[in-house]
Amino acid sequence: MKRIVVTLYRKRESLKVKLSNNLLVAVLQAMLAVCRGIKMKKKSLKAVGTVLAVCLCATACGSTASTTTEDNTVNSETKEVSTEQASVVQSQETAEVPQDAKEASVDNFTVTYLDDGTVMLSDYTGDGEVIQVPGEVNGKTVTVIGENTFINHTELETVELPDSIVEIKKQAFMNCYNLQHVKLGNSLLTIGESVFSFTNLQELNLPDSLQEMGITAFSGNNYKSVIIPSSLSEINISSFSGSKMESLNVPSNIKTIKKGAFKGSDNLKEVTMEDGVEVIGESAFAGCDVLEKVTLASTVQSIGSDAFRECPKLKEIFIPESVTEIDPYAFYMSENVTIYTPAGSYAESFAIENNIPYVNQ
Repeated sequence: MKRIVVTLYRKRESLKVKLSNNLLVAVLQAMLAVCRGIKMKKKSLKAVGTVLAVCLCATACGSTASTTTEDNTVNSETKEVSTEQASVVQSQETAEVPQDAKEASVDNFTVTYLDDGTVMLSDYTGDGEVIQVPGEVNGKTVTVIGENTFINHTELETVELPDSIVEIKKQAFMNCYNLQHVKLGNSLLTIGESVFSFTNLQELNLPDSLQEMGITAFSGNNYKSVIIPSSLSEINISSFSGSKMESLNVPSNIKTIKKGAFKGSDNLKEVTMEDGVEVIGESAFAGCDVLEKVTLASTVQSIGSDAFRECPKLKEIFIPESVTEIDPYAFYMSENVTIYTPAGSYAESFAIENNIPYVNQ
């Protein structure tokens, strides 16, 4: 029987059967009872008892060792987790933008590092009513406002741009319905397509540095006047359409007024042009409901289709002899207009051919 008990113990060790202390004690007690039941000799019984004691001691030691090992393992894992957490915190506290990074997030903007060493701001995520755009980020000069940067931020009311900005990309402030005041920097070269479309600008001051203005750049606004800078050479498609301006002077540096440039400016009453303007594009002043008087520059050569369409209050338009082309529909549905032009001019023959009243001057 002694051999049987020892054999069982060895098998337990070799197979690493993980029995709890209570269960093992119960098994050994049962075996002891069996031994007593078969009336073993005193020496044999004593030997079994010794074996039982050895087993219990080994079990207790194994259990303690296992527990200690498990505790050490848990402590080791806990230590590793703590180390990882500390590493994350330290990483966050000392995070820096890598030298070769192309983008970063700073002050509610996505910052894009440009090849010329400057940066572009885009994807504004703030919610302030008044914003002063920074002129420098991470030691880099801000030169560009990216496409759609502030689009649909209806909470915006006032924006001040730094003098370092040279370009504002497409739709940057589009649909900022409550945006009333914008200060543009004095180095601005380019305003992209629909940048300030459908905002609520009350005044418009364009810098003399401006060289290019995209289509519908300032359409659908409430400004009552605009001074066109001498740096521009054309008024792009629908750039100022739907405005509330009351009067307009087109300077001599403008050569072309493109399609729909001032279309639907329903408060516009008078337009004058300085010598230098050559082309009045299609629908340039169409739908200007209260427009009464237009004086063209002596350099104008052509007047496009529907240029003054549906201007019901237009009574006087002064057309110089330099004009050699007028589209038949230039004054369509502007039934109260009278053409003032030199005798023998192309404009005179056009008026006669289209039954439009004219006066020689």
